[in-house]
Amino acid sequence: MPQTAQQAAESVFALFPLPLARATLEEYGVEATDEQIQLITREVLSLNLFWTHHALLSVLSKIEGERVFDELCRYVRAAWETMLGLDQPTLAGYFEEAAERRALYDQIVQEGGSPIAVFTETAALAESDGAIRPEDSQKFLALLIDLIPVEAIGETVEGMDLTHK
Repeated sequence: MPQTAQQAAESVFALFPLPLARATLEEYGVEATDEQIQLITREVLSLNLFWTHHALLSVLSKIEGERVFDELCRYVRAAWETMLGLDQPTLAGYFEEAAERRALYDQIVQEGGSPIAVFTETAALAESDGAIRPEDSQKFLALLIDLIPVEAIGETVEGMDLTHK
């Protein structure tokens, strides 16, 4: 069934496991302050945006893929505080940071890295940014492996039939 770029973006966003609750982190043994939960949520969001961008450009034309991705970014901006539970001041500069993450993750994938390699890099970045404690790195990696819907994102994008409106 054909859908607009906005509808396609919303269908992908619905797959994102956000916002992250303290209870979810605790299930994996990851201890975090409220500030760290904000950082972790941003890392998880960036990772979801990367996999979505990667899938969109792998399946759709560059123009269609970017159109859906732009709509997804608009959706994220609108949901920043209400749905994602993130502080408004942290929105400034977020998308530049996410673009840097995407470039790094793209390089890993282009060099033959698997999703696990990308998740490992995310855990290392989260640790270096102070989002997680060094002793929680492996636990955070397990959380990423379990929560990030790489296959579901790919399947959703694979089934997209965009209208040209």
